[in-house]
This record gives sequence, C-alpha cells and structure tokens, in this order.
Amino acid sequence: MHETDLHLEPNEASDLCRVFGPDVLARNGWDRAFVTVLDEATAEDALALLVHAAGAPLDEGWSARRVLTDAGVHAGKTEDAEACASYNGYVYLLGSQFGKKAGPLAAKRSWIARVKEESILAGEPAELEIVRLRFGLHRAINDALADVELVPVGPLGQQAYVDATIERGLAKAKSWSGAIHPTDHPVNIEAAEFLADGNLVLGLRYPVTADGHPLLVELTNAGELFDAPGAVPICGDVWILGDVGGVDAPAGLRGLDTHGDDRFDAVIGDLDASGKSATVLADHPEGALAASEHVRFELPPGGGVVGSKVIHHFGDVRRVEGVAVDHEGHAHYVIDEEGHVALRTLVFD
Repeated sequence: MHETDLHLEPNEASDLCRVFGPDVLARNGWDRAFVTVLDEATAEDALALLVHAAGAPLDEGWSARRVLTDAGVHAGKTEDAEACASYNGYVYLLGSQFGKKAGPLAAKRSWIARVKEESILAGEPAELEIVRLRFGLHRAINDALADVELVPVGPLGQQAYVDATIERGLAKAKSWSGAIHPTDHPVNIEAAEFLADGNLVLGLRYPVTADGHPLLVELTNAGELFDAPGAVPICGDVWILGDVGGVDAPAGLRGLDTHGDDRFDAVIGDLDASGKSATVLADHPEGALAASEHVRFELPPGGGVVGSKVIHHFGDVRRVEGVAVDHEGHAHYVIDEEGHVALRTLVFD
C-alpha cells in the first residue's frame, strides 16, 4: 500500500472516479487520472483532478490540482459535495441531500451537477450545470425505500432532521415545503456510479436496513434532470448488501466504482464520524463501530439482496472516502487524514 499527500484545501475529500480515455491521458503525459470532490466547498469549487505521470512508479509521480468551474446563477447556492461519477463525456457531482450533524436538512445540499469531462482541462473555468433539487431526490429515495424495513430514525434524528426541516419550510414558506414527510428518513448520499444502461446508482451512508446493511438506490433519469427543465428525480430499483454490516455494527456506503459491466467496487464504513456530536450516532451509538472495507459485488436487474466479496480491510483507518480501480486492477483510495487528504494505492500482483 502506497500513500501520497495530495496537498488539497480544504482537507475534506469524498468519492473518486476515473476520467479521460487513453488518448487524452497520453497527450498529457499521464497514465491515470481521477477526480474527487471536496465536501466543504460549493459545487463550483469542489472538483479536484488527481493525475499520475506515465511511467512513474505508483508510489511516485502523483499530483493534484483544483478544477474551477462556473456555476452561473447557481454560484454560492450549494454545499457539501459528496459523490462523483463519470458517464458519456460528463462528470457528475451530487450533494449529500443531508444536513449538518445537528440538523436540520439543508436545501443547499440537495443538488446534482455535471461538467463536460473535456472542459476540465481548459485554462478557464468550465461550465458547471447545476440542478437544485429542493429535496426532490430525498422524496424519491424515501418513496423507493417505502417497502424496506429501515433502522428507526430515533427521537433526536426525528426532531433535528425531520420535524425541524418541516417546521422551517412552513415558517419561511419555502418552495420545497411539503417535500419532507413526518415519516421520512434523512438521506445521506456519499457514493454514486452508473449502471451500464446509464442509470445512476446512489450509495447511501444513511439510512441502512433494520439489520444494519447498506442500501443502493437507482436514479433512473439523471440526464433528464438537466435536459428537461422541471423534471423531478425518479428512483427505481433498490439493492441491499446483505452480508455487509449488521445490527451491532451497521455499515453504510462511502464510495463506488465500476467499469460499466454492473460489477461494482465499494468502500463501506460507519454511519457517521465519531467524536463530532453527530445526531445519527446519538440515536445509534453502534453506528460508529463498522470498520472500513473494500468490497466487490454485482447488481442484478430488479434490485434485491446481493452478496459481496471482501477485497481489502483497512484496519484502524476509518476515513476511507472513495475507491477507483485502474486499468491494471490496482485499487486507489482517497482518505481523509488529520490535516491532509491522501491517495492510497493497493497494488495487486
């Protein structure tokens, strides 16, 4: 396992996805390139590009750069980027759809964005398309999970995330008032990847099932949200990683990766960071116990419970935020460590 300090500010990175084909990589003198998102920035400031010099050993030759984009009228109106995925010439970014650790849910975190992959290398800010969802994705995910037995929200989460958000929407006559229902679960998205058919799989850190297993939810119209103004998110299939996590140590999704064949790699881990007064952990202290692991699985059409294979266990390392497997089968992970963001590479013989 090799580690490289990426020297990125702010020091809060999340998720990881591959970008660029062989020709673009070769023209720039690279053999690998990834993007990650910095979750303490607005969407237009959240993107970072990580590249590896062609021919250099995997423990050397890495560099990172911020990618500035232009969000137009949406500048400054988003926060908490948590997931990224590339598909059909675009890099997609998603907000967590969640709230601060003490609540309430935040409309500024309810968004999806995309930028043309080729524009990332331009010398000027790239155009970033943003769709502010105003809890539309929260609504669609909760509706999709209606038949799944979920871990109870808990009294603190009910008040801080659900009731307080409903009250705020009514008191301030927000356009999204009514999107949050009293029986809803707060939703925290921390991973995303595309199925072969172009539908987007969302990896949830929270909620999990009543048995503590992670959930993946299919967003069927990611492209339409940009191409058809006024379109609302539509969610379809739901998958459960039935052999990951458990009642005593529930586990959520932290990162997703695929090569387009509906076989996925994922990082799983705890439900929220301990020691930061997280409301989720106040209701569910066991949610801090799950260790970080890299697992692999396939997602069959129609959803359901699926099994997985453990690829790597991270031991005492907890803040593993994303995974991407390169063309040689080596796994790369973005990790938040104290004071810096690191890229770790696991070399497989």
